Amino acid sequence: MKDEHTRFALTRRRLLQGGAAAAAVAASGTLLPPTRALGAGSARKLVVIVNSGGWDTTYALDPKPGLATVDAPDGDVQMFGGLPIYTDPSRPAVSEFFTRYADRVALINGLQVRSFVHPDCLKRILTGSPSETTADMAAVTAFEHAADLPVPYLALGGQARSGPLAAITGRTGTTHQLAALVDPAQAYGGDGLIPDRGVDPSVEEAALVRDYLEASAERLRATRGQRGYNQRRVQDFISSLTRAQQLVGFSEENDLGERNYTLDLDFQIPLAVRALKDGLSHSVLLQTDNWDTHQNNAQQSMLHESLFGSLSTLVQAFDDAGTFDDTLFVVLSEMGRTPRLNSDGGKDHWPVTSAMIFGGGVRGGSVFGASSDELDALSVDLSTGEADAGGKQLAAANFVAGIYSALGVDPEPHLPGVQPFDAFCA
Repeated sequence: MKDEHTRFALTRRRLLQGGAAAAAVAASGTLLPPTRALGAGSARKLVVIVNSGGWDTTYALDPKPGLATVDAPDGDVQMFGGLPIYTDPSRPAVSEFFTRYADRVALINGLQVRSFVHPDCLKRILTGSPSETTADMAAVTAFEHAADLPVPYLALGGQARSGPLAAITGRTGTTHQLAALVDPAQAYGGDGLIPDRGVDPSVEEAALVRDYLEASAERLRATRGQRGYNQRRVQDFISSLTRAQQLVGFSEENDLGERNYTLDLDFQIPLAVRALKDGLSHSVLLQTDNWDTHQNNAQQSMLHESLFGSLSTLVQAFDDAGTFDDTLFVVLSEMGRTPRLNSDGGKDHWPVTSAMIFGGGVRGGSVFGASSDELDALSVDLSTGEADAGGKQLAAANFVAGIYSALGVDPEPHLPGVQPFDAFCA
């Protein structure tokens, strides 16, 4: 005969069996209206914008005009408060963004990623580590501050690296986990592969199913779930019903996009604003693509124009929602481009890049870190961000640890022994 613990422990499988009806209700899209958004506490939220492929930092953030060592694009250095930005009439959105928001922006130059390979550089710039299993900054922040939200980490681009925190991540785009959660039929691909969904409940039937699940969970709480492991599992199941309602409500009010949709910031921005404001998520990753200009590096001009136009839209959207000061924004690319053009008029991979940080708690109008006339990373004083021959290169690990510090996350458990670079904090 099984012992008492074995007989009465409520396994995740048994709870999920009881939750199968809830999944069917979610698939019908006929749940009751979503409940009040779950709060995420006072910790600032995080938005990471990844420009995948490797941007040429000399087009805006790290000007290098008039040097024999750097093939710079057309343009001139223009001061926006304390920020020297490279501008040109072909990139009006760059000038417009810094005219409006330079006092909110901190620039980080001379950021060393120590690799030339896209996957490795992305891993380092997002996680601060060369490890394949380390979660990225957005996943860690969501886990530390708001793991109980419906979708703590919302990945609107494909470069999220959740690692061991994959369970708190919801993806759109190619895998589109969110759409499949709301409508399980969307988890299947081609024609004829969608299984029979069985009962498709009406609104009234869905309400009855919800009542039954809640009553069943309360009965289990009273008989087997008063303490310890069982209590935690029952409460987790009850909370999941509320989270499911919130996710379905969010999907009904917002277009989550199709599989393989284009990586377009203007599509992603409204989703990010609503997800953070409504308490669906705590961290969001957005993404642009195709910055890998090995041929015709002049394409960087168009890419910068598009990016900075969308960044102006993003800041305005968060201002309008009243959530800008509650959010930290990190704009980055996994690598830079070589100082000199290659034989195809392009630029190749370079292990030094730049980043922008803005939002609540940032020392805007300031530049931190530095690169040389050869676009190499200079040593800096990590406590101030000023160039210092006796200092250290600003590595991706220091950068990510500094983001954690700015967000109230202890970096030590995630990046042991790494000195945080948080000079950009106000």
